[in-house]
Amino acid sequence: MLGFFKGLGIGLLCLLLFVAGVVFNVEFLGKKTQENQVKIERTLEVTMQVKPDIFTAKIDFYPSENLSTKSVLSEEEREQIAQTFKEIMQRSAKDGFCADGAYSLEANFSRENGFVIPKGQRLNANLECEIKAENLDAFNVLIEDINAIVAKSEWVRVSTPALSANFSKDLLAANREKLSGELLTKAYAYEKSYSGELDRSCVLSAFLLHPQASIHPRALRADAELSLPLINKNHQSVSATLTFLCK
Repeated sequence: MLGFFKGLGIGLLCLLLFVAGVVFNVEFLGKKTQENQVKIERTLEVTMQVKPDIFTAKIDFYPSENLSTKSVLSEEEREQIAQTFKEIMQRSAKDGFCADGAYSLEANFSRENGFVIPKGQRLNANLECEIKAENLDAFNVLIEDINAIVAKSEWVRVSTPALSANFSKDLLAANREKLSGELLTKAYAYEKSYSGELDRSCVLSAFLLHPQASIHPRALRADAELSLPLINKNHQSVSATLTFLCK
């Protein structure tokens, strides 16, 4: 019996020594390792020039002076207007740049001495267009053809549209992917640089990309003949916070 208790006591002593060793390693050696560890944080940014790849335009149609002052339209005259827009829609459909195209035609009235008097006609119509950069020449051919159709009409007129430049989601996503890769390459270069400068083993422990800032091109002016905007140079940037741990 005495031997049993003696053996049990030795076992408990060994267990206590083991636990004490673990605590020592975690509390003291661990702290010492952390104290010797260097943490470096820095922000890094890369930039690339970006060119708009899509353009939008709104082609507005409005009544001619004859239409805006004509009190009553005959069925034949209404048919002439409908035929004009039919030709415009057929031509527009060939390229697929524009949508909508519906028009409204209604009488315009004025009130005089309590009486409602027909004053003329109101015409509202437009085409909403989106064009890729490589299709700008084809879009201008479309504009020329629409102008030719309208020129034959006594009732309809069209305004020369201005183009607004923009960046497609696909373009911005592809650029962000490329810039993120450049950031990562530079981050690993800093990893080697810090290791050499500090004579330690430095590793990239965190790579936090910042949210993408909005980017909008700014048109300087439009060419009167082609209605093509001249665009200021734009740049797309990607930045990230990098964390390095050096031991």
